[in-house]
Amino acid sequence: MKADSCQQDDPNGCDCSASASRFSRRGFLGVAVTSAVGAGFAGAGRLFAGQTTPSPFSVQTPLPRPKIREYRTLGRTEAKVSDIGFGGGNLNNAGVLAVALDAGMNYIDTAEHYGRGNSERTIGDVLRGRDRKSVFLTTKLNLKFGPSATKEDLRARFLKCLERLRTDHADCLMIHACDLDQVKHESYHELIRELKAEGKVRFSGLSNHGADYALHGPASGPMDEVFLAAVEDGRFDVGLFVYNFLKSEMGEKILKVCQAKGMGMTLMKTNPAKSLATEKRVLQSAEERAKAQGQSLPESIAKLKAFTEDRAARMDALMKKHGLAGTEQVRDAAVKFCLSHPHVHTVCPSLNTFEELDAYLSLSGTKMDERAAALLSGYAEVFGPFYCRHACGVCESACPHGVPVNTIMRYNHYFRAQGREKMAMSEYASLGARNASPCAGCSGACAQACPHGVPIPGLLALAHETLTP
Repeated sequence: MKADSCQQDDPNGCDCSASASRFSRRGFLGVAVTSAVGAGFAGAGRLFAGQTTPSPFSVQTPLPRPKIREYRTLGRTEAKVSDIGFGGGNLNNAGVLAVALDAGMNYIDTAEHYGRGNSERTIGDVLRGRDRKSVFLTTKLNLKFGPSATKEDLRARFLKCLERLRTDHADCLMIHACDLDQVKHESYHELIRELKAEGKVRFSGLSNHGADYALHGPASGPMDEVFLAAVEDGRFDVGLFVYNFLKSEMGEKILKVCQAKGMGMTLMKTNPAKSLATEKRVLQSAEERAKAQGQSLPESIAKLKAFTEDRAARMDALMKKHGLAGTEQVRDAAVKFCLSHPHVHTVCPSLNTFEELDAYLSLSGTKMDERAAALLSGYAEVFGPFYCRHACGVCESACPHGVPVNTIMRYNHYFRAQGREKMAMSEYASLGARNASPCAGCSGACAQACPHGVPIPGLLALAHETLTP
């Protein structure tokens, strides 16, 4: 077994008890630069044996593209995977994946329902003609989809995944959005044993991004509790979860316990930074709609508008101080923060354009430095109180309307940060009466329960404006 030694300890566990003062510039720099110094990895070269053959989707370009510069051991799987992986959640551009593979990216994450199967089909088209051993391919099944989750049903669905992927096996099969009850879903574990014996699956895993609620039903359990249960269960080899510089404490707890058991750790939603431009447009639209209806702007949105104007001024000052032209450098620093952690094996951003691909490839092999740490510290001070933490959900029990805050804010993230507008709006529509329509005029019990002081009612009301046709 190959596993990194644990170098960090988080006695507080869940980040919901963390205070905003944690992001003081001095404290942030100390933690970040110390992590950078202690996190050096030796590059492992090309990962699996075998050379790739030309792909019909390879794209010729006169300019040299960045390459993967670092590979890490994916826990007890012992596979060498690129530190930047390919998230297939939004994938429909075969050329982007082909170029990514040519650049050395070899970890691919997808799921049966991404793009209604189109992500898997695109991956299958690109992998055709390539050495299958040159990539580590992960797909996922949501156990709440479909009429049942019997072993037979799950097998049939997984075989459809393989059919779309044009392969005879998946390197890892995960329970998608796994909740506490599903950690010990015996039908799934029985199927995994059979699929391993048949050579159709090599490893088992799980993903979780906090409390979830959609048409297929609620998923219970905080993210850290789900992973702690998975570690105790002992049958999962790889995990995918939320970790970023504004959402680190819970992730530290997960990384520590999973590393101790040799689990491979992959990350999603590593960049919480966002542009204010979309928020300003939606606020303006909400204001115009209210005027057209002869109404005043709801109090929660009016407060958010004032907050946004203040943040815009502070962001301008931050950008001038650091010589920024946009939020791209914040994104880069955010990814460096994750790559500097010695127990992180691969970061999996959703990729679908060459611009995104080049940006993330350029970050391979990089670590935090003082400039990046100072930038993140400044960004945290300006935006930290306005970031609704992925996978938190502490406020949800306080809501008198039962609004699934974590789920709605995740859909809003897909829309605004990942460009998955149609999917986000469709998923939001599936919530039906459990949407955020009551939030505009709510007194804000959720905000009072939030340990980070996030103006949740205004953000939810704005998400409702964004996600409603």
